[in-house]
Amino acid sequence: MRDTNPSAGNNCVDLPNQLVQYFNKRLKDLISELSSNLEGSLFLYADVYRIVTDIIENYRDYGFDAADSACCFVGGRFGGLIPCGPPSKVCPDRSKYVFWDPYHPSDATNILIARRLLDGDLADIYPINVRQLLNA
Repeated sequence: MRDTNPSAGNNCVDLPNQLVQYFNKRLKDLISELSSNLEGSLFLYADVYRIVTDIIENYRDYGFDAADSACCFVGGRFGGLIPCGPPSKVCPDRSKYVFWDPYHPSDATNILIARRLLDGDLADIYPINVRQLLNA
């Protein structure tokens, strides 16, 4: 989004993030409603947006070197114009990048996301985490 919206500079583009946050709030409300209305069912809301935002904002604490560019890239300031493919350049250590390509988290980021969904608190996954669900 930053490569296609140069007015954002080095910052995230506001409108898409605002839309995602609005959607996620409504989705969380819907998850609670479905769990209440469908007897015997339990739906979980995983706030992956929040988790990824935390990783981006604190990327060095998680052991990453780069949160603002893709490991696999072809063009654009941040590697975000063209998806990863045969003409792409690939970083020497993908475990040091939050993002693999313009759209997808790296394997290292996905492991962090999975751990937080498995054992996270109510801010990450609601009303219980996956481990609690398995033990329920």
